Amino acid sequence: MTAMAQERSAPTSDTGVGDLPIDVECIRDGLIAALELPLSTTTREAIDTNIRQVRGHLNLLMGEELGYDSDNAVRDLFRQAYALLSSGRRPDEATPAFEAFEYLRDAARMTQRFLDVFENFRKAPVHRPDSTPLSARSPESRRTTTKEKT
Repeated sequence: MTAMAQERSAPTSDTGVGDLPIDVECIRDGLIAALELPLSTTTREAIDTNIRQVRGHLNLLMGEELGYDSDNAVRDLFRQAYALLSSGRRPDEATPAFEAFEYLRDAARMTQRFLDVFENFRKAPVHRPDSTPLSARSPESRRTTTKEKT
């Protein structure tokens, strides 16, 4: 590859978040690590570091096209995420470690839900009118879809 071709393919400071691929495995590994932290031996510094990482992953996924305009369940998921990310819910220095730890777990679970929707949305055929991610469908709709496949 020529130097010019390498320069064109390298991300620049003008590259937006939507232009970069999402590393699903990296996010998943970070979520697993955050959810496996033991409260009894985890320092507040480690909790805060994991909160920043998980919130970053959540913000990244929320910036993706996940069917917000056409899916009520996805809109509800966004409402829940915005409530979780609001400044009133975020732990600060005065927040007890247990509450910060619970916030971390809530944020990791929310990010996992967004990651599942992201993966299912990317796998769904674009041309199907019912391409709503299965994870975002109502329980009744999931049972119907499962029965139709059998």
